[in-house]
Amino acid sequence: MRFIIGSIFLVLINACSEGSVSENENSCASLKTKVTELESQVGKTDDFDLQLASKLMRAYANFSNACQGDSLVPEYLMRRADLLRGTGQIHESIRLFESIHDGYPTYENKELCAFLAAYLFETELSDFEMAEKLYTKIIELYPDSREAELSKMSLKYLGESPEELILKFKENQ
Repeated sequence: MRFIIGSIFLVLINACSEGSVSENENSCASLKTKVTELESQVGKTDDFDLQLASKLMRAYANFSNACQGDSLVPEYLMRRADLLRGTGQIHESIRLFESIHDGYPTYENKELCAFLAAYLFETELSDFEMAEKLYTKIIELYPDSREAELSKMSLKYLGESPEELILKFKENQ
């Protein structure tokens, strides 16, 4: 009797879990479709639409939360971080860029995420100390990358105003 009840229980658990995988795949597919539709709408407008951007940010987050193992997650999170920056949510953008860098070690743009976090500290928050730390870390971790070269240049001119940079360039010509 116990064997029969145990067998039925295992069959039910297996059936429920198989349904969950299928539902999750359907859910991920529909969430991806939603993202694609919203990106298409954004691409059709010339002006920045805050309401549409908010919907797209939410769609990126929904997909990323529901489909954590999908290879698109870090890319969608990076796009979300860029939209956060564009809507003035700089701290949230930085946190997300750092989270992508730290949480997705095989993501092809992880170095760029680290650089963008440093860049935002420098240009948007004028936190030159934090920018310097992050630029230095990029140079140490990824010495042969394009982002390391950009970080070296950023460190060279860290804290200088655009006017000061223009004067320096004029002097060097």
